[in-house]
Amino acid sequence: MKKTALLIFCFITHLALGQAAKIAPLKEKVWSNPDFVKSFMGSFGVKSEVEPKIGRQEQVLFEDLSEMIEEERFEDVISELKDEFDEIDSHAAIDFTLANFLVQEGQMGESKPYYISAIRKFPDFLRAHKNLGLLEVQDGNFTSALTHLVKCVELGGAGGDLYGLIGYCYLNKELFASALDSYRMALIFEPDSKDWRLGKAQCLLSLERFDDAIALLSELIEMNQDQKDFWLFQANAYLANEKPEMAAANLSIVDKMNKADSNSKLLLGDIYVTMELPFLAVPQYLEVLNSEEKLSAQKALRMIEVLVRSTYWKEANEVAPQIKEKFGGLFTPKEANKFDSLRAEILFALNRKEEAVQALEELVERDPMNGRVLILLAGHYGTSFRENLDKNVQAADEFAAKAIFLYERATNLEDSSLKASALMKHGQILVRQKKYAQSLKMLKRAHALKPRDSLQKYIDQVERLADLTKS
Repeated sequence: MKKTALLIFCFITHLALGQAAKIAPLKEKVWSNPDFVKSFMGSFGVKSEVEPKIGRQEQVLFEDLSEMIEEERFEDVISELKDEFDEIDSHAAIDFTLANFLVQEGQMGESKPYYISAIRKFPDFLRAHKNLGLLEVQDGNFTSALTHLVKCVELGGAGGDLYGLIGYCYLNKELFASALDSYRMALIFEPDSKDWRLGKAQCLLSLERFDDAIALLSELIEMNQDQKDFWLFQANAYLANEKPEMAAANLSIVDKMNKADSNSKLLLGDIYVTMELPFLAVPQYLEVLNSEEKLSAQKALRMIEVLVRSTYWKEANEVAPQIKEKFGGLFTPKEANKFDSLRAEILFALNRKEEAVQALEELVERDPMNGRVLILLAGHYGTSFRENLDKNVQAADEFAAKAIFLYERATNLEDSSLKASALMKHGQILVRQKKYAQSLKMLKRAHALKPRDSLQKYIDQVERLADLTKS
């Protein structure tokens, strides 16, 4: 049970940090690659047939521009085309060609209005839709991109790039079934594309078809074994499929490739904890802490939290000083309190009670409504009460009073689970003090908040004790 719960915790906390939750960017056909942009856009209007038929006036213009184009005087071409542009009267081919030259010169944002103008004048302008769709994908405007790319398909356009980009848009919109269909079409045209295969794998993973995703990622890894993203995606697929040992193997390979970042190292450490191998987790955590890579205080806190939740006290104590040294001055008040709380738990577990109590009392002063801290400190006083009950009645009563004071404060918390715990433990102290009527009130309130069979049985026992004292 502990392993399963921790596995879920590791997976949830790192999924967003790893490779499965965020969509992998396109790698093979990057936007800066002029060959890709040119092939996707097609030739300029002066070099090929343009969908809207051009008249003699436009033909003359393109002929006049041909010399500039051959001499690669593209800024002059752009200037000339801008002079000819008119929102109402210029030909759609002029608007389209102007937009294409702006794209070639890296002026992507400026090109959009001209593509839009070309489409407004000629709604079925396939290449204008295609090019505008490409730019919208580049800018992350996936809804708008889909409008134009799907229109291309309706107009008879086809090809791996087109279907692949449609799939990419659907994937980013979390429409995974539609994305999967689009990637399948893309792979018919381009069966060896790593981008479309990876996109398909991400769809399969999101649709919880883990075995299929793993198999496809294995093919990608076989094609390109030094591509860390493929190993990382597959690691998350293994985690989702409850195969942490396989995920650990993938992450270890990435580590040996010297391509592991802090996220993958942290995830590997968490998995080792899940596999009950804390001695392997700690080196991963310490390596992250000692690296030059920037690490958030939140992630640092997670290391110690995972170890504490798993009751690996010795290992948690090994990591804690490093976290304190590196992040102590960077913690927010809330993060500082959380660290000190975890540290106190470690000290209690290592039987360093005096240090733990001091730390908790300081925490209560700083954060009087920290439920976790209140219950931890009250629990210590409750234990001291029980230990002194038969030895020193006065001391026992003092410890009981301290514990009850803290439990009463905790019952004002909004967290129902902590509130129920405080009520139950308060009730248990009252039982030991033979204050059965008061204890039953506390215990029944706890049961109402968090019903449990074991608690109900305990309540039944206390009721019998209460009845015996009456008779």
